[in-house]
Amino acid sequence: MDAIEAVVREHGVAGLSIEAVARAAGISKSSVVYDFNSKNALLAAFVQKRLERKYDELERVTEAYTGQPDAFLQGMLTHCTQSPSDEDISCAMAITTSFSDDNTCRELMGASFKGDLERVTKEAADPSRARLAWAALHGLMSLEYLGFYRFPPEERRQLLADIASLVSAPSPST
Repeated sequence: MDAIEAVVREHGVAGLSIEAVARAAGISKSSVVYDFNSKNALLAAFVQKRLERKYDELERVTEAYTGQPDAFLQGMLTHCTQSPSDEDISCAMAITTSFSDDNTCRELMGASFKGDLERVTKEAADPSRARLAWAALHGLMSLEYLGFYRFPPEERRQLLADIASLVSAPSPST
């Protein structure tokens, strides 16, 4: 798995191949083929590993909000206080690039988003506001992770505070 990440970091998705992974791992191509029969399988394993790391970190930060409404969403907001690194951005772009080749990675990411949204709304004091905050948070992250825009630190902090306020704001009277 480390070899897959090393190849993607160094050569991007275009350089990802069974041969490149075998070379990076110091093993035979047939050993890689045994575990991953295609470039798409290599990329899916890469995406799965990144998702596992993300969820490990999210669970760690979410622990601070245990027992509170919107715990997972609060954990997501806390997790997003740090801007994505250049490596995060290049990995996100590599994953996005893979969507045109195969649906496996798109399905993995889609299932991840679906599960996150279900958890956010299930735990929410106000599911409608939580869903809106989740969508706003993903809009901010998409702009950054896909390299379209990097918010200056103070503006980013304010945006995260504004997103958090969507959840904590009093409901309008009807």
